[in-house]
Amino acid sequence: MTKDLINFQGLYGDHKTPLLPDFIHFELLETRSKVYDWEIKEHLHTDLFQLFVLQEGQGILVSEQEEINLESPCIVTIPTNTLHGFHFQPNVKGEVITFSESFLESIFQKKPQLLLELNRLRCLDFKEHSAQFSEISVLQSQIIEELIEEQAEKQLLIQSLFQLLFIRIYRFILSQNKRFTASDNRTLQYFQAFQKSIKQSVQESKSIQDYAKELNITAVHLNRVCQQVAQKSALELVQEYLINEAKKYLLNTSYTIAEISYFLNFKDPAYFTRLFKKRTGVSPSEFRKN
Repeated sequence: MTKDLINFQGLYGDHKTPLLPDFIHFELLETRSKVYDWEIKEHLHTDLFQLFVLQEGQGILVSEQEEINLESPCIVTIPTNTLHGFHFQPNVKGEVITFSESFLESIFQKKPQLLLELNRLRCLDFKEHSAQFSEISVLQSQIIEELIEEQAEKQLLIQSLFQLLFIRIYRFILSQNKRFTASDNRTLQYFQAFQKSIKQSVQESKSIQDYAKELNITAVHLNRVCQQVAQKSALELVQEYLINEAKKYLLNTSYTIAEISYFLNFKDPAYFTRLFKKRTGVSPSEFRKN
């Protein structure tokens, strides 16, 4: 086991300083995969969102040691801070578009429901939906063309094309889910801000009242928001995030359970162990063994 999670602020294998807010990068899927013998080890990106488009071939997505088979044509969305890796077949063909999380938020700042759906790890199967995949592929090709060339109002057109691309993906997600949580935009904005604050506050000791105060609402209102959007209480969402972070450390590092509990700001490792077992059904040590 490695001592630390593999975390890149830049692209896979790149140890660079934080990237610009409007960072966008494109490359053929096979370009970087071939360098690493078609195996991309589990890692995460601090501030980058990635879109993998498989045009031909197959592969396996690995996330928190779970394996998901990928068959073209398909699209994989990888939000920030999501542990992921790949095993690709050498004949795989496709593209990877990487961009800063802030770029995605800027083009959909008034569409929180769309952002909420996109900011999840997804594997979208288009084998029986070739028309929708073709529409997305055309938009993707136009984005790539704009990234390569220097034309007037380049940034504006790129933003517009990204909006169209992700709206197409969003519609496909809704058509597959057949479920839509009806919430007003203000509610979703509160929920997204709360989720972001949870991620940024891992090393802090914050109560639900503290989170609510940041949003200028009451704790009762925050719980109502969480129940409406996620059918969970605010405390359950905080604990869920911490437990998921703990799983990453347990599966991918050699830190002790006590060390992990302190990293996640649990002052009492025994309480951390009890909470972990309550949420998962097994103790941290049993989870690591499995």
